[in-house]
Formats: sequence, structure tokens, C-alpha cells
Amino acid sequence: MKVQKLFRNLPQDPASLEPFPDWQELSPTFEKLPIGDCTLLVASIQDEDFDKLLHIFQSREEAMGAFLSVAMEHGWEEVPQTYCIYHAQEINGKLIAGLSIEGQRSTYEQTTVEQMVQTMARVHRVVVYSSDLLTYIKDIYPEIDQKAYVIAREIAKKLGKAPELEELAKIYGMPIESLEERLSLIEKLLENPLRTPYGEVNLPPFSYPLAECE
Repeated sequence: MKVQKLFRNLPQDPASLEPFPDWQELSPTFEKLPIGDCTLLVASIQDEDFDKLLHIFQSREEAMGAFLSVAMEHGWEEVPQTYCIYHAQEINGKLIAGLSIEGQRSTYEQTTVEQMVQTMARVHRVVVYSSDLLTYIKDIYPEIDQKAYVIAREIAKKLGKAPELEELAKIYGMPIESLEERLSLIEKLLENPLRTPYGEVNLPPFSYPLAECE
């Protein structure tokens, strides 16, 4: 298991950070990565380490889940390894949403949006171009804000502003008439360097923490 958190001021001994002092059976190793004015701390714990807690928990999986829950309460998150791409647009007067996972694309109408949310819940990150699209599903999936990687937001952090998706489609020479084509373009935008009307930019990978550093 790997968990991560951003820090503005990292203590000398990362093992002193919560929740590790209360989990003495575990032997985490730490990796520090500078990100702007912050430091990304990644704690790696061997899965076998959790077997030392079987006198408390019924299984390794239960011990891992308990540790992760406590770590999340202290601002850590599991290092994301999976993601889906989400987009939505109005088609013939109906709002249609689309997901792309490992190249497999699916579309959803209002009657099947809960099925889409269940799929989102199974991945670590939801990649979307604009945060406006998140408003469509916040009511039924309020956790989306904590796992959404918003490309336009990341571009704006680097360049001060972000172009419309249509502008990027022209730069990349990709059609975006259909929902599937828009999903393909958004997936392309995850590749660095990203080309914009204001110049090229390198964005952090989807796995980087979304929270601000403490």
C-alpha cells in the first residue's frame, strides 16, 4: 500500500506523523518529492506488514482498510493507480454523459447515471476537463470533488488561464462532434507537454494529490 500527502513544512522524522505512531507494527518507508513550494511525501507499506495486526483484525484486507480509513482522516490518500475520463453534453435535448476507462467507452442517460457513479466509485481518480461538468452529478455523488482531476484547473495554475476544449481540439486537429471524440481528446490532454493557444505546459500526473499542501 502507498499513501501520500502534501506538506509545506515537513517534519524531520516522517514516522512521527499521524497516524503512524499508533500503528507501531507497520514499517513504512518514505519518499520525498518536491512539488513547487511543497513536498509530496509518499509512505510505502508492504502488504505483509498488515499480517502483524491479525491479532486485532480478522484479515489482512480488514487491517489495510482500517489503516487507510484512519490515514484519510489525517489528510492522507491512497496513491491513485486507476482513473476514468468523464464528460457530458446535450444531445437531442437530453444530457448524455460518457466515461472512458482503459479505452473502453460507455454512455449514460439520466436513468442510468447511478450506474455511472458506481463505476466512478471503483477508480481512484475521475479526470474531467472542466469543473462545470461536476455539477451534474454532485447531488448523487458528493465525493466527486475529492477525486476529480480537472485539467482546465491545472492549466490555469500554470498559465493563469485555460482555453475552451474547442480551442484545444483545433490545436490537436481532433474532431469533437461526438461525445466519444471529446473523451478521446481529453485522454490525449493527459500527455505532456500539453499544447495550448498560450504555449506548451507540463501538467502533474493524475496521481498527484488534489489537496493543497498544509
